Amino acid sequence: MKYKSGMTILELMTVIGIVAILAAIGIPNYISWLPKYRVGTAIRQLYTEMHLVKMNAIAENNNYIITFDTTANSYSIYDDDDNDGADVADLVKTIVVGESAPNIIFGSVTFTGTPPRVTFKPTSLSNKNGTVEFLPAGDTSKLKKLTVLLTGRIRMY
Repeated sequence: MKYKSGMTILELMTVIGIVAILAAIGIPNYISWLPKYRVGTAIRQLYTEMHLVKMNAIAENNNYIITFDTTANSYSIYDDDDNDGADVADLVKTIVVGESAPNIIFGSVTFTGTPPRVTFKPTSLSNKNGTVEFLPAGDTSKLKKLTVLLTGRIRMY
């Protein structure tokens, strides 16, 4: 029996079989690619935020501070216009890494301080060198890093 489209049931079943085979090949590849994409999303977001913080420090002629909370998997940005350090009144925003990149966590943060922090000065310099790493929970093979130098250079790799 033919349908109005002129396709037989045998042809329809063949097309469904081909689509099923392609899905069986494609879905595992997509699932294995997803953590690497999410790590890249998290590191690019931090990279962008750091550049914005650095530009704001220059434009507003005051310090900006980024603090890292590895237990809460977040980082906070402070506009330190009174130069008294990062306090609640100076909080600009807090970014939770898992909201934009699910299952991505901090690998390590080498900035010193409690909590770990870096300050960008109006001269575009930072107050210390350091590294931030992101990785999928339980998978160190897809690790991404971001470094900050005293010169204020921010590098992602």
